[in-house]
Amino acid sequence: MGEETSPVLPRIRPVPWWIAPVFALLALVTAPWTVYLAVTLPQDIRTRNYRIAWVGFDIGLMVLLLLTAILAYRGQRHMVMTATATATALVIDAWFDMVTSPGGDELIVAVATALCGELPLTVLCLWIALQVDRLIARRLAQLERRAARGTRWRLRYRRR
Repeated sequence: MGEETSPVLPRIRPVPWWIAPVFALLALVTAPWTVYLAVTLPQDIRTRNYRIAWVGFDIGLMVLLLLTAILAYRGQRHMVMTATATATALVIDAWFDMVTSPGGDELIVAVATALCGELPLTVLCLWIALQVDRLIARRLAQLERRAARGTRWRLRYRRR
């Protein structure tokens, strides 16, 4: 009798092959644009709609936080996307709070908010995304081992 080997699963690319070169090209094109902006943009500027820009951004951040909470409560794997988007928005919020503050007490509040609120929450969001990703990888590995053994398995669903 021959020794039974488990089937070799083909490597699956999570995205099409062209994604990496396109994004690398975009990064390269962005570099000279950023240098151009650094040289040509004014140091200070008065702007219209400053309040609505910040309120709109914070509403978007609220929506991301709420979506992450809802998907976490439901145990949805898509929470990876919302947690990552929330982390990104939090870093952007902290950055722009600090660089647009006029200084003095407002800068101190912006830095304190970033260090005590936004950045720790960013780390938590990224940890959540990583944990969900690891859980999915573990479950897929379990299913692969079961399939290789030829055992029957069934999915178990939680009832709410």
